[in-house]
Amino acid sequence: MTQSDSIFGAELDRLKRLLTVGEEECDEGPSEHTQRTASLHILTDRPGGRIGRYKLMSILGEGGMGIVYLAEQDEAIKRQVALKVIKPGMDSNRVITRFEAERQALAMLDHPNIAHVYDAGTTEAGRLYFVMEYVNGSPITEYCDRHKLTIDDRLRLFLQVCHAVHHAHQKGIIHRDIKPSNILVSNQDDQVVPKIIDFGIAKAVNQPLTERTLITEQDRLFGTPEYMSPEQADMTREDIDTRSDIYSLGVLLYVLLTGVLPFDSDTLREGGIDHIRQVIRESDPKTPSTRLARLGEEARKHAESRRTEVATLARRLHKELEWIPLKAMRKDRAERYRSASEFADDIENYLNGVPLIAGPPSAAYRLRKFMRRNRSLATGIAAVLAVLIAGVIVSTLFAIRAERKARTAQAISDFFSNDVLAAVDPLTGEKPVASLEPILDIAAQRLGGKFDDEPLVEASIRYTLGRRYWHIGKFDAAEANLTRAVELGRKRLTTNDRQLLVYMGELAWVYAYQGRNDEAEALLAKTVDCMERALDEADRALQVAKNRLAWLYLDQYGRHEEAEQLWTEVLEDIQRRLGPDHPDAAGHMEGLAAAYMAQGRLDEAEKVARKALEIAQRAYGPEFFTTVHNMERLGKVCKALGHYDETEGLYVKALEIRRRILGEEHWRTRDVRSDLASLYLEMERYSDVEPLLVEAERAARRTFGNDHEITNASVKNLIDLYEAWNKPEQAAQWRVKLPERQAKLL
Repeated sequence: MTQSDSIFGAELDRLKRLLTVGEEECDEGPSEHTQRTASLHILTDRPGGRIGRYKLMSILGEGGMGIVYLAEQDEAIKRQVALKVIKPGMDSNRVITRFEAERQALAMLDHPNIAHVYDAGTTEAGRLYFVMEYVNGSPITEYCDRHKLTIDDRLRLFLQVCHAVHHAHQKGIIHRDIKPSNILVSNQDDQVVPKIIDFGIAKAVNQPLTERTLITEQDRLFGTPEYMSPEQADMTREDIDTRSDIYSLGVLLYVLLTGVLPFDSDTLREGGIDHIRQVIRESDPKTPSTRLARLGEEARKHAESRRTEVATLARRLHKELEWIPLKAMRKDRAERYRSASEFADDIENYLNGVPLIAGPPSAAYRLRKFMRRNRSLATGIAAVLAVLIAGVIVSTLFAIRAERKARTAQAISDFFSNDVLAAVDPLTGEKPVASLEPILDIAAQRLGGKFDDEPLVEASIRYTLGRRYWHIGKFDAAEANLTRAVELGRKRLTTNDRQLLVYMGELAWVYAYQGRNDEAEALLAKTVDCMERALDEADRALQVAKNRLAWLYLDQYGRHEEAEQLWTEVLEDIQRRLGPDHPDAAGHMEGLAAAYMAQGRLDEAEKVARKALEIAQRAYGPEFFTTVHNMERLGKVCKALGHYDETEGLYVKALEIRRRILGEEHWRTRDVRSDLASLYLEMERYSDVEPLLVEAERAARRTFGNDHEITNASVKNLIDLYEAWNKPEQAAQWRVKLPERQAKLL
């Protein structure tokens, strides 16, 4: 072998070129202090070799400009570290500048949830490196799923990430690439600890991270598109600030909650860089609950990894929880959280059950949108609002002496509840003169601060608002107002006070409608216990609370005998004092019929249900809500007995009343329509089922939009109908309206 040959069988000059591949392609060329000839020193920068006092063990990861090794420090302190070094041939001015910026950024930070920098230097081959804390962990999303962390546990873990990002922001460092793979989670001393790594594209706000000048390239995205803020995607903008990281944190939280990204990766990346930028800047993400509903069978896997069921997870997301990531991901950064610390505060607000900083659009905004859609109602609503505002003014002007203040406060509350809102409450049995929701929204918004000196007046009005909200199926708004009523009542009243106990019972009932059964049962049982000590047995508030507790026992816990006992106690007391046919008996007899039916005692159920309907019709008329409830109950009993013709007549009449009084979209209308459709299916009267299910689908689409789980469920019902009816073409036409994932499961 000649001197010019290498042991690899190649000329030495050619080998040198191979070892320095990439240098000639760097746009700025090697910097002056890293000019070098190829050297066999480079061969030592591999597992088994050394860099300085660090022995390279294995490759942990590799990026565009650097390689990260697991290394072992064996001088002074023995420990495992992560060593990041610039790749051979990648030492252009741009790469060196970014590398220096990253290690300087890490050196400036000192937080338990950010990987620490231990050392820095230059290899014998002249390439920069730095040594940092080795985090033997998994990406945060993988860790959470593998250990099946609950939603609350995930939120607490996410809190630590927020505090770490806030620390970086206080030091003037914007990460710009927050994503699961850059947040590693490990167990340290029995504690779950997330660590932020990879500040490779970090930006300093107030000071340069290196003396070198970094020129921003046009038509190049810095960061990961799925987690990138709109302003970061707009490559012409230089004014990226800390709120860009807030957006990325919002996406991360979205994934932690649902298991999926707000924008599907394949769809996002399918059209190239311009398409990516357009989607990020212009498309609004689906709400987490909607996104989850569209996953079909995949949703079950995500729910199981959070130790819950799909329905429970969807309900929880559909309330306040999904407001938080959506606020962080607002297109207008001025509408996001002002800081990572404020983001963390709202997470804690949610965990502690206090009002959130995040929230849906204001009531005034929603009212304006409603007015534009319903101009014919504008005059009537404005008149009602004028009355409400006038009432508040009157309370302020004339509440001078204490006794007059009390009388005025009660008068305003009674007028507001009995005269103004009762006129438009669908459950009073009157046809609504206007839509109730925008009136409630504006009243709730204007109420804040109006009665600071009269908290019990505000409590009374909040109670009234809460009741009306749940009457129209707005359970979250009902909860917010009733919670406030209870809070105000507890400050001035004792648990022996009837007013406070009524508020507590109403709040517990809303919990039940939200699916929060354990909370509902605990609060309702406490309310009944306090009422039994403080109130007379004949007090109607106690009877209502027992009735609700019985329904909860029956429907949610299958405690049939306990439910029966409660209804029997109340019913016997009413009939003993007021007579066997008193109107108050009808509601409790409906419950007793349901309890008998649940135990298979159908003959007893039929007898009680018929008597209850007779009493309600005589006392309230054919269209009052108590009458319609009993009509539907008798229909259920008759169906169980096989009396299909009578069942049909009862359901058809109840549905006609519900439509006229409540409208097609109300949840009570949906319930009775579903009962009638179920009857027709059982009778195989498919042609009668069809218009009901089409109507249900249209109502759901109008109320909830195209992507909601209720809308998709309505479409699935139609597909099931046509398949049972042996009409595959119609089934196929409806199948295309489902999200792709759900359609594949059918």
